[in-house]
Amino acid sequence: MGGIAWKRLGLVAALLLAGTGMAQAAPPAVGSSHHFLDPVFRGTIVCDTLDAVQAIAGAEQPDQIYAAYYMTTNAIGEPICMAIAPTALVRAVTPIGVMDKNGKSYDAWAVEAEIDGTVIFALYLEHRLGLLV
Repeated sequence: MGGIAWKRLGLVAALLLAGTGMAQAAPPAVGSSHHFLDPVFRGTIVCDTLDAVQAIAGAEQPDQIYAAYYMTTNAIGEPICMAIAPTALVRAVTPIGVMDKNGKSYDAWAVEAEIDGTVIFALYLEHRLGLLV
């Protein structure tokens, strides 16, 4: 095989390996301190309950569901869900599935986390890339 053919074969192999790595997205590890940055919303969606995070991720119009939770306050007068960029201790991770928004797909998890003794549930998203062929 000539030099160009080997370079092309190497490029194809590299793309396949990169594609495999990208398809295996994963949330932060339990017990780690993680700074949440979200690729979809302005700030990471954090909510008081796991159900609220799951409802946003599973909605056909996630922005509308988030807005409804943001406009609803909890017992201490804060929104049930809000978009922030916290650094928190990861306590548990629950897979949600795939969330679609603006024509893109994201692998979604609900991450139970703790900030200064307060438990939150973060919607953790990673862009879902198709197979490279």
